[in-house]
Amino acid sequence: MQPIDHAQLSRLDLNLLVAFDALMRERHVTRAAHRIGLGQPAMSHHLARLRELLGDELFTRAPTGITPTPHAQALAEPVRTALACLQGVLTQRPFNPATQERHFRVSLSDGLESALMPPFLALIAEEAPGVTLSLSPLQEAQGLAMLDDGSLDLLVGPPLEQAPHHKLRLFCAGGYLVVFDPSAVRVDTPLSLEDFLSIPHVRVSRRADSSDAVDDALARLRLRRRVAVQTTHALSVPHLLRGARLLGLLPRRSALASAKAFGLSVSPPPLALSADSIAMRWHASRDSDPGHIWLREAMFQAAASSGEDGAFTRVAARTPPPPKRSRQKVAMGLTGEPVPPSTARGAMLRRKS
Repeated sequence: MQPIDHAQLSRLDLNLLVAFDALMRERHVTRAAHRIGLGQPAMSHHLARLRELLGDELFTRAPTGITPTPHAQALAEPVRTALACLQGVLTQRPFNPATQERHFRVSLSDGLESALMPPFLALIAEEAPGVTLSLSPLQEAQGLAMLDDGSLDLLVGPPLEQAPHHKLRLFCAGGYLVVFDPSAVRVDTPLSLEDFLSIPHVRVSRRADSSDAVDDALARLRLRRRVAVQTTHALSVPHLLRGARLLGLLPRRSALASAKAFGLSVSPPPLALSADSIAMRWHASRDSDPGHIWLREAMFQAAASSGEDGAFTRVAARTPPPPKRSRQKVAMGLTGEPVPPSTARGAMLRRKS
């Protein structure tokens, strides 16, 4: 950790960082002033002091307000993270899930939701009567932005993109299984490639070209399959397979849960498919929040305890490499280190439509 220059920081007015964050959020001097309870002249004075302190114009006039300079945009997230961490330190209280109320917002795929949420609730519902949970569909780009603006607490999915101000914990091994109704599909298992290609498929994809991991693998082999049904909803796959001569491909844990609930059979796919591990991601400002630590640990415990034939495998936590730190950001105290998670349990569920 970079040593703190107390003499340098003692000359910094914290109100200037609050004003900077408000200006970045509002992109308008008067609205930013109202946001933090100042008059417009006082906010203009803060902006002038910021420009002198940082040696940059920071914001230029625009038809609808002000536009941040590249330097201001580079400072925006570190400043916001530092303010959120400071606010957390000043307001942080111990979290007791058995007695306190707390609402968490989590984004994950519908397949992972159906697989993870039942053991999650079975494990902790009795221990956290005041905790509620809102679930929303996994949308990678939008989810990352929601982590940044505070409208999402946890993003669960493949670790496709990582930023220095996002924390990540791998907790679920990836992989796929083929699912089918044994009363309608008479095949030996494990499935042969010949049977896999001869039987029509239900394909789950949200890509613009409607392809998926199977199509990618088959294209490398210069092979094709017949897709009878195309859907964007993994939860509908077991319903579509019942009584039909169709094959479906689902993430491993979702496939096992569907097979158990619907009397379906599973088989490993007869070709190699790329499969990312599943990770939890959250904003760095929530890293040491006792309630958020509890949520992450409860999710991990549910995933680990529901493991079935390796469906959930403990994977070592991973932290992104530390970003290069400018002298100015270090002097302003805008860097930090991750806090190790603790253990905890509990929650009740409210489904977001």
